Amino acid sequence: MVELTSDHLKCMSLFEQLTGTVVKDCLIDPGAFYFVVKQGDLGKAIGRKGSSINRTRTAFGKSVYVVEDADTMEQFIKNMFANINVTNINVHEKLNTRTAYVTVDESDRGASIGKSGERVKLNRSMLMRRFGCDLKLLSK
Repeated sequence: MVELTSDHLKCMSLFEQLTGTVVKDCLIDPGAFYFVVKQGDLGKAIGRKGSSINRTRTAFGKSVYVVEDADTMEQFIKNMFANINVTNINVHEKLNTRTAYVTVDESDRGASIGKSGERVKLNRSMLMRRFGCDLKLLSK
């Protein structure tokens, strides 16, 4: 079960007010905010020509990442790397731990890691929070 603090609830409420979407989960990082919106709300969260997401970034004063929720872990991982060509997802289970090995094209490796590794760290944290699974990035 995901535990939400009052800070999480405040951030989720503000995001919902700014974008008109339903937020399922939120992750607060010193340099960024990460929101999971309900299925079908991603376009609304971004807005026409990025208007909603830009308004949100201005209001929060930090980077804002938005991902669409999914019923399965594999689809959620694909949604986390929406603009990146994910070629393979393998989930391994060992001694009560799960690890998802996500393979991306070598040309997309930098984008999948993000500036100073921010994107992959946030994706790893959210995957652990939602599915109890670690994330390892591989390139091909």
